[in-house]
Formats: sequence, C-alpha cells, structure tokens
Amino acid sequence: MANNVRYEIHRQSLSEQVYQYIKRLILSGEILGGERIPEEKVAQEFGVSRTPIREALSRLEEYGLIQIKPRSYAVVVALEPREAGQLAVIRSQLETLAVSLLTDCGTDEDFRVLDLLAQECNTLIAEGDIAAAFEKDSLLHLEIARRTGNQHLYEIYEKLDAKIQLLRLVLRLPMEKLIQYIKHHDEIINLMKRRDKEAAVALMKHHVMNQLDDFEKVN
Repeated sequence: MANNVRYEIHRQSLSEQVYQYIKRLILSGEILGGERIPEEKVAQEFGVSRTPIREALSRLEEYGLIQIKPRSYAVVVALEPREAGQLAVIRSQLETLAVSLLTDCGTDEDFRVLDLLAQECNTLIAEGDIAAAFEKDSLLHLEIARRTGNQHLYEIYEKLDAKIQLLRLVLRLPMEKLIQYIKHHDEIINLMKRRDKEAAVALMKHHVMNQLDDFEKVN
C-alpha cells in the first residue's frame, strides 16, 4: 500500500509539473492560439510517458486554455480579435463592479493581501517573466472579486479567467505598455484604501479598456 501511495504522489507531481510547464509555454506566447501542443517535446523534456501529459492536457482543457481534438492531439484555444473586444467589455463590467464593492467593504487585511500580489506582479514584470506576471495578475484580479464577499461575482469571473488569459495573449502589448498597466494595480488599491470609489472604478475601467485600444491602434 505504501509503495502505491508513493507512486501516486510521484505521478501526480509529474502531472502537475507538466501542467505548469505547458501553461507557461502558452502564457509566455511561445505557443500561440491555434498551434498544436508539442507533446513529444514535453515527453522528452520530462522523460515521462503519455499518462501525466494527458492528465495535464485534460486539466488545461478544463481550465479553458486548450482544446483536445478528436484524434487525440491538443491545440491552444484561438481567441479572435472580435471576441477579444466582446470579452474586454464584459471584463470591464465585472472588474469595475468588484472594485466598487470592495471599496465599500474592504478591510486592512484585504488591502494588505492585494498589496503583496501587486508587488509580486511588479517584480515579475521587471524581471521579464511575462508568463508568471500574467498568472500573478490573474490571481490579483480574482482576489479582488473574491474579497468582495459576492460569491456569484467571483464564480463568474473565475469561469472567464482562462479567456482573460487568452485575451492578454491576443493583445500582445509591448513590454513598456505591460509595465505601465501593471503599475495601475498599486494606484487602484490605494484609491480603494482611501474609499475613493469613483476614481478607483474609473482607473480600473481605463486599465482594462485602454489595453484593447492600444491593441487596435497597431492592428
């Protein structure tokens, strides 16, 4: 029994490593929308069988980053520019609602946690680790929604999280723009701390929608 438990833990850890590896390939833009996941390369990289790879791919499909095709190969979900615009509008509404609610009800502990996430975002983008910065950015926005205490808002946002990650990839903003938008986090949190709801909501809307405007200007 003990050997079986150790095998299961090892197998799960391999699956988790493969999951994180492929996810970072996608979020860094190394594999683009519509491109096939290089399963053979992943197998060689980790020296694993197809089992942990298929487990990882199944999780990524459930998350919404990939699609597993009928002949058992997987591709990154492709988000069309038109869909990106529609998603940005929905995201803007959810994000501004979350900021509005949290400005009213947020505690010192809520804002302390958000400050830490914002600092981690700043560090990662300064280091040029775009994939990790995107993941941390996603956690920050999810945490804003979660800490409103409105479970329905959080669940809706959580379901859209993978699409929002894909939206960031479609926008493909230059590094200087990414740094600029990441810095908005500190300003938004500070405005919420001061209970300046109108300014916090306006900056969050700018944070979301101007990224789309910058994308449209160069496309």
